Amino acid sequence: MKKHDQNNKSYSKESARVNTPVVRSESSPFVAQQSVHSGKPVRKKKKNGTKKFHIYVAILFVWLIAVTCVILYGYRKFNTFLVDYESSYQSSRPELVMAEVFTHFEAHDIDYIWQNMPEHPTVSQFENEDAIKAYMLSMLEGKTLTYVESGEYTADRPCYTVEADGYVVGTVALTRVGQKEYGNPIWALSDISFPVLPLEGAMITLPSNSTVYINGIQLDDTYITEQIPVEEDELQYVEPYGGTIPGFTSYAVSGLYFEPSVEVRDYTGELCPVEYNADFDRYRAEYSTNHPERETLEQFGIDFTTTFANVISMDADISELDPYFPPDSLALNYISRSTALRYFTGHGAVTIQNQEVQEFIAYNEDTVYMQVYIEQEMQMWPDPEIVPTTTHIYLTRINGEWQISGMRY
Repeated sequence: MKKHDQNNKSYSKESARVNTPVVRSESSPFVAQQSVHSGKPVRKKKKNGTKKFHIYVAILFVWLIAVTCVILYGYRKFNTFLVDYESSYQSSRPELVMAEVFTHFEAHDIDYIWQNMPEHPTVSQFENEDAIKAYMLSMLEGKTLTYVESGEYTADRPCYTVEADGYVVGTVALTRVGQKEYGNPIWALSDISFPVLPLEGAMITLPSNSTVYINGIQLDDTYITEQIPVEEDELQYVEPYGGTIPGFTSYAVSGLYFEPSVEVRDYTGELCPVEYNADFDRYRAEYSTNHPERETLEQFGIDFTTTFANVISMDADISELDPYFPPDSLALNYISRSTALRYFTGHGAVTIQNQEVQEFIAYNEDTVYMQVYIEQEMQMWPDPEIVPTTTHIYLTRINGEWQISGMRY
């Protein structure tokens, strides 16, 4: 009986399972469906993996955002680093310092260049620092200035060559004085080299009793290069009577930056003319024409030459020449023995004209040379005739009086 009841219960459960309608729950994501083949109701299980997928997507999204933020932050930091590094690097280039130094060359700022030269050019006693600076300025003015890296350029010591119209006029060296961020160096001017060569000089020849001045400074004996004596043929006209004729002295000066000013003063202290011979590159001053008694001596020479001409033309006696010569004068003796005194064309009255001292040389206070010219207008038949006479006389102060110590023919 119990067995039957159990079967019935079993049957009743099967019948209930078959006949009980399937209720679809709206809240469930799963829908019960009947099997097409078996006719038995089938219910799909819920998919728990979908929930896990949504959580993964959310986590991935957040991770991507975080990574993106990190990348953007890193990019900004790296970009800032690059900008700062580039700025630091560019500002540390030696070219920038050189460009600043070069502006002083372009501005012809010689004082700046001079102050940064560790060694200054040598200056002689005839010039000064201003002369050298002026010479340096002349090397820059009116020139096209440029600069390039020199052959001695190194990463530790940048060097540049400054050129004017393609010629080197100076070098600039830089030195490291510190370090910026990122290890970039700080450069500064180390020194400037501005080589200048003193190529000018002067060679001067002048009478030995004169003095020469270079740029206002008198040359002493250390600058003498040659002593040129007077020829004996000329000394014979004055030496027997105590007269002297100075020779010539040559001087030489070098190591100048500019062509010098050359002045010569004679034995009286007066300035003398100085001539420059470009072919020999030499200055020369001749004997002085200055003498305290020049007017008196010139009149003495004219009077003598007039008397001498009249003696030759037999219009005056030879004795009239005696006051002009010292006793036992060889020159007077030669005149008295001249055959010109024995033969001269007959003529009428004589008039002296065109008296002129053509040359006057004062060797010193006691010895003078003159070339004197006069003309005699003689009455001859049928027309008057002009007879010129030129004398070359040496005058020497003998016992306080001027006399003719010699004549040159």
